Amino acid sequence: MEHVKLVIILCPQEGWLMKNNLDEIIKERLENRYEWKNYLGWLLTHKELQMQAKKEFYKDKFILNLILKLYFLPYNTLKYFSYLCDRHKFQMIENEIKMLKKARGDEDEQS
Repeated sequence: MEHVKLVIILCPQEGWLMKNNLDEIIKERLENRYEWKNYLGWLLTHKELQMQAKKEFYKDKFILNLILKLYFLPYNTLKYFSYLCDRHKFQMIENEIKMLKKARGDEDEQS
């Protein structure tokens, strides 16, 4: 078997390699969070549009609406909790983006 050796050359400044790596991690994480924010924003918009369309459709069909709500109660409850979970994830991602921007800004000020 052949052995592969990894050699890391450190600069005179001890923390340089670690700081550069942390900057890259924050940058990648921020890009990832923006992608997820866009996706969840799109998803929530479409769910809200679907709920409004359903509400408008059943506005004058009270009996049919009541029967279908009772019949699909477990499924609709699950869908509602899924919607709440997606909204929660969206808010968490917004907060994480603010935190990452602050961390990136703080590091830039210290350099």
